[in-house]
Amino acid sequence: MYAPAILKSLLALAVLAVAPAAAELSVTSPIATTTCTGGQTCEVAWRDNGEGVTLAQQGLCTVALYVGGRISQTFLQPIAFPTAINVSTTAAIQFVVDPSVGEDSSEYFIRFSSQTLTQANSTTGAPYLSFSAKFRLTGMTGRFNETVQAQISSSALPTPTGNTATSAGTTSTRSTTRASTSTPGAASRNSAVGAAAGAIALAGLAALL
Repeated sequence: MYAPAILKSLLALAVLAVAPAAAELSVTSPIATTTCTGGQTCEVAWRDNGEGVTLAQQGLCTVALYVGGRISQTFLQPIAFPTAINVSTTAAIQFVVDPSVGEDSSEYFIRFSSQTLTQANSTTGAPYLSFSAKFRLTGMTGRFNETVQAQISSSALPTPTGNTATSAGTTSTRSTTRASTSTPGAASRNSAVGAAAGAIALAGLAALL
């Protein structure tokens, strides 16, 4: 029979062994109270949020400015696109807001699209996505057309990373007064699954104390 102190040590080690390595990307800038200005630098920053997949699993991500909602999203401006960045080794990037991509609005958000991780339930290889909260851009010279206005009014923002709700969506061509190219993808938040076998093992060790 193990001594109580040894059993406690074994239990602690078991906890570490079965604890999920969770560190999903959580955008810390911009947030809902952020205002950036057209023609000026805006920072995008993120950190581990302690839930979901690891940043290493998300790996290489493209980053871009979007507008729209839960179902349909419109690509506006590349930030790290098409060249991806590794979100596990980089924590912040800056970009100069193109004032022509839209109008003064609080409907903008940042989208991260993983090039190395797909959605858990996807049958088409759709990329794993992370989102910032909606934030405001001022000093803008463009206009949203009817397509973008319909996206904004008809559906909620994709859930910012760090919450547990899921979201799904498709990306359309940028629909402002300035033409651009589209980016493919369907959005869905993913969540980590607990290890039932590990819980049983922990319960067995705890019973010995």
